[in-house]
Amino acid sequence: MSMIAVPPAVTSAVGVAVPAVTSAIGAAVASCGPATAAVRAALLSGRNVVGIAGMTAVSAAAVLPLTLLRQAYSFSVGYGASVAAMAAALISVYGLGNPLTSKAAWASASAPAMLTYSALLYGLRLASFLFVRELTVPVKKEQIKKLDTTKFPPARIPMASAIAMFYAFMATPLLYSLRNAGNLGSPLLAKLQWAGVGLSFAGLLVEAAADQHKYFLKWFYDHTPTFVGPTSGLYSLCRHPNYLGEIMFWAGIYLGGAPAFGRNVAAWTASTLGFWGIVSIMRGATKRLDEKQAEKYADQGAYRFWREDVTAPLFPFVNEKKGDEAAAAET
Repeated sequence: MSMIAVPPAVTSAVGVAVPAVTSAIGAAVASCGPATAAVRAALLSGRNVVGIAGMTAVSAAAVLPLTLLRQAYSFSVGYGASVAAMAAALISVYGLGNPLTSKAAWASASAPAMLTYSALLYGLRLASFLFVRELTVPVKKEQIKKLDTTKFPPARIPMASAIAMFYAFMATPLLYSLRNAGNLGSPLLAKLQWAGVGLSFAGLLVEAAADQHKYFLKWFYDHTPTFVGPTSGLYSLCRHPNYLGEIMFWAGIYLGGAPAFGRNVAAWTASTLGFWGIVSIMRGATKRLDEKQAEKYADQGAYRFWREDVTAPLFPFVNEKKGDEAAAAET
């Protein structure tokens, strides 16, 4: 496929998005300030659920303001901002180098530090991307507006608080990997931690590449009713590689943190619930998008050819069930 030039609207949107997202994350990290000495202490040494509560507080500091602004931000821009805020707070509390400004931070980073850096980059990239997409793709902007079903913003707080806790569960492996850095007691566990780091960065790259590929096509062909893909690159391996990348990233976070859990029931419980939850969400989103595309494009040859050629919905080489193929064909 020929390269599509980056439109001026996108460049302009990035100029707006990055400072906006950065300031939202800064506010969340500031929550580890004066009134939040307790949060810092919880992240550093709080026992069992206290540390997870500290993660939830930081997550909520990012999610709540954005949800009050737009209800859908709780699971879009707020999702990325929350992950970045928790990673940034841990970097601050544990005295890690700033990976955005210091090459030395990368050169001397331990596996837990690298895992946390991957989460910071993941959150920043995702929040900025989703905000830019909303600003530059009219269809997405309308979808976000339509999701403002709770017209009285304060009434969104309970939902946003629950979502913030879920994000904290997902990021709990970062907390315990840093707490037990260098104290795993087994070379095998150390290797597993580094494997988690590799998987998290691989997932970050897969999701970013898939998101950008799809974004440029959707921006360029925003109003066309014709199926335009994407069908090449990662989209020739499975139909939803952006969701695959998200699962890979969180699998890496879980794998990188699990060697540090030991017999800590709270760590195992929160982290497993978080990972199981995001995998379930991604599998559900895959199924819904497959059904939506089949309903919209079933009579178009380009779509049918791609669907027949790329039989793996989410995981490459893991084909969908025959019943699902038949249902899609009949839609």
